[in-house]
Amino acid sequence: MLTKSAIAYSHNDADTAVASFGSVELIVLVYDRLIDHLRVAKYSVENGNDGLVAFNKAHDLIQQGLLACLDHDQGGDIAESLKVVYEWSLREILVARLDQNVSRLDEVIRVLSELRGAWSQISSATNIPEVEI
Repeated sequence: MLTKSAIAYSHNDADTAVASFGSVELIVLVYDRLIDHLRVAKYSVENGNDGLVAFNKAHDLIQQGLLACLDHDQGGDIAESLKVVYEWSLREILVARLDQNVSRLDEVIRVLSELRGAWSQISSATNIPEVEI
């Protein structure tokens, strides 16, 4: 059994790890969790469950984690394009949940996985240490 101090320490450790990430790395982390929840939702539907918790978490990650952090002033057309994709994803997730349709989830997972890969490449490119010659 974990003591209160051990639990508090583990939360502090997780908070510290997240605080050390840059904004691009946090976006990749949000995509990772989002895709995980979509896969859980898909698994739930395939096994006769409603997957409501996973669907709700995926919805919240898009709404509060991705849409909310779009900067339309600096992002311009890219931010607007991402907004369109995120809003499409929200609609598809809702329809997939209501219809228990995993093919819609597959498409959302595919599109978001591609975006996650792009953000991951950006993260890798921005974390390359400079080498003095």
